[in-house]
Amino acid sequence: MSTPQAVTDALDKLGDADKAVIELYIDELKHQIIELGGEIEDDCDGDDDDDSMPPLEGNEPDAVDDEGPVEGATMEKDSVSDFPPIYECGEDMDKAMECKMQASDLKSTGDYKGAVDKYTEAICAAQPSALTYAGRGECLFKVERPCAAIRDCDEALKLNPDSAKALRVRGRAHRAVGNWELARKDLSAAQSIDFDDTAMADLKFVTEKVSEIEAKKVKERLAEEEKKKKKIAEIKKAQEEAKAAAEKEQAERASSSSSSSGMPGSMPMPGMPAGMPPGMDGLFSDPDIMAGLQNPKIMAAFQGMMTGGGMDMSKIQKLMTDPETAGFMQKIMGKMGGMGGMGGMGGMGMPPGGFGGAGSGDDDMPDLDDGDYDDMPDLE
Repeated sequence: MSTPQAVTDALDKLGDADKAVIELYIDELKHQIIELGGEIEDDCDGDDDDDSMPPLEGNEPDAVDDEGPVEGATMEKDSVSDFPPIYECGEDMDKAMECKMQASDLKSTGDYKGAVDKYTEAICAAQPSALTYAGRGECLFKVERPCAAIRDCDEALKLNPDSAKALRVRGRAHRAVGNWELARKDLSAAQSIDFDDTAMADLKFVTEKVSEIEAKKVKERLAEEEKKKKKIAEIKKAQEEAKAAAEKEQAERASSSSSSSGMPGSMPMPGMPAGMPPGMDGLFSDPDIMAGLQNPKIMAAFQGMMTGGGMDMSKIQKLMTDPETAGFMQKIMGKMGGMGGMGGMGGMGMPPGGFGGAGSGDDDMPDLDDGDYDDMPDLE
């Protein structure tokens, strides 16, 4: 026979002395039932369903025993090996009731260590109630054994998930070891079941701690995101710089290739040979001449007629007779006519105006074939 939930809730609201009296009465009733031949379920065979229930999430004893000290914690975590035993089997209801009464008296006088020992005797003697586990858990917390207190409250909440006392004690134990989020969860649940003014300070404290943790997590997440963005920006910038450098190098190569395709040299137009007569640079301001020099054949011929620092007249004459280059050469000679002759041309007897009769047919020139040579003196 289990204690009705309404009775359990009422017990949680009583003082320790009143609780002990009621529990004693209930235990006596159970004892009388057994004497009359009735049965009360216990855990002597180890098959109690409650043992198969896992502790509430995040409140396993191991979970609070493996971590180191937390900043703001007020107690050190005790070892699992030091936890007091829990109920296994036993039916000595009288001993259990007597030990619980003694534990209650010791607790009221402030002897929490002695109370823990008596509660332990009661728990081992007979099936304990949720209130008994919560009572021992409270005393364990008082003697600064917070992890053992958490374990006892876990056992109490298996028997009664709505035990406000077990939730409150466990919440305070979590606060003591720095489990801020678990503490807030338990204290909030306890306050919703049975409001206690004395627990408000604890709840406020852990709520502020949780807010600080959440703010820190947000700050760390934003910092990590900013770090990733910065790294992406650096990679993008490096890629753009590499691309710009490659494009610049390609443009420089193209410019160099374009320059080298002209006439080799360093005169007004790349490729003009050294030693050109003065005034030749004026030729290259004429767009027609510059257009003509785009013809590879004319370019090669023009370079070829400049030898030894002067004009090769034999090559010039050859160019004048070539239909493809004759027009261009006429243009060149016309321009040269205004320069007063060019080096290398005087020995050929060429007039300053260039090649007379090469294509213009000047009427002022005498026809030697029609002349009368009889009157000419003998030069010999």
